[in-house]
Amino acid sequence: MLRAFLIAALVPPYTAVAAAIGLSFAALTGSVGLLYRLGHAGVRFALFLAGTRIALEGFEKLGDARNTVVISNHVSHLDAPVLFEALGTDFKAVVKKEIFSWPFLGPVLRRAGFIAVNRRDRIQSGQALSRAAKSLQEGACFLVFPEGTRSRTGQLGTFKKGGFVIGIEAKSRIVPVVVEGGRELMPAGGFRIRSGTVRVRVLDPVDAAGYSYADRDRLVADVHARIAAALEDPRPGPGGEPTPA
Repeated sequence: MLRAFLIAALVPPYTAVAAAIGLSFAALTGSVGLLYRLGHAGVRFALFLAGTRIALEGFEKLGDARNTVVISNHVSHLDAPVLFEALGTDFKAVVKKEIFSWPFLGPVLRRAGFIAVNRRDRIQSGQALSRAAKSLQEGACFLVFPEGTRSRTGQLGTFKKGGFVIGIEAKSRIVPVVVEGGRELMPAGGFRIRSGTVRVRVLDPVDAAGYSYADRDRLVADVHARIAAALEDPRPGPGGEPTPA
């Protein structure tokens, strides 16, 4: 519990100060570069407090991250910060609209170009996906957890199609990524954190420009199969190996 207490005690003050500095700089210059630099520093600090180490494989497959959709499995709250740190890319994402009401973090995400979505409103959801596709065409990189929520069993769930649809519309590169180990270190349903290593594997990219909207199910199935096969790969890796706190 000590690690969780330190994160709860130290990360929110950092977020507040970093948000004030980064948002002020962005308002003056029109650039969100400092916001992201402060974000990377904050994530690095939080992972240090959590005792989370990262083992990264296949980074070269990410390549030029412009107009790229990173598709990952999702088993823990550690997944997003680990990917943000491991891949070193200034991700954007389509996130639940409720997050935009959070103090400090909400204004930062809005300024950084994250897109709010109301999943209960089909019209607004469609508009959000269109904005995401336009952002991709302008050079953004989006992180998508297509399962929609964390897997409580560790098994790969069914993929939602939104992230693939925006990739097809923007003619993006789809980069599948496998994250392993976070569930053992920070399981869903609690805030206990164990120190250890999270394994991140970047898989071969898929060119979404080779698919039409009518082919979206085939693209979803292709990427799902690649991630599922990688999760079943018996090669030894450090992911999910907790170490004493």
